[in-house]
Amino acid sequence: MYFTPVRVLPEGTVYFTDLTPVRRFADWLDAFDVLLAENTRFATVCAPMRLEKSDEQRIADRREYLMWIRSHQPRLAERCVAMLLIEPDPPQLAQIREQSAKLAASLGVNYIVEADEATALARAEAALKMA
Repeated sequence: MYFTPVRVLPEGTVYFTDLTPVRRFADWLDAFDVLLAENTRFATVCAPMRLEKSDEQRIADRREYLMWIRSHQPRLAERCVAMLLIEPDPPQLAQIREQSAKLAASLGVNYIVEADEATALARAEAALKMA
């Protein structure tokens, strides 16, 4: 429901996801669980996150996401070759790249942040081909 296949390669599938329609973040994580259960390799490309949420909700979602990543790390390492985010705003792009690099190192997840969808999709394909 929240992940749409946009490129299918012999090495795996690139899924596009957009958090805008997500009302409960746990629902998006449940959909991610479904991808992990399919036993195929994939990469995700996430649309820019322009969500209207309170600071409290944003913090709660981030905490839930980090706990989910940690608890799913073995399956993520095996199946998810990259998680990409599109961020077209240059100052935000620089900040998110810096944060993602730190998260990638601490969580063992291949985070990639690009300014546009075409570049993000190309990087997702490249990650699948190199995996």
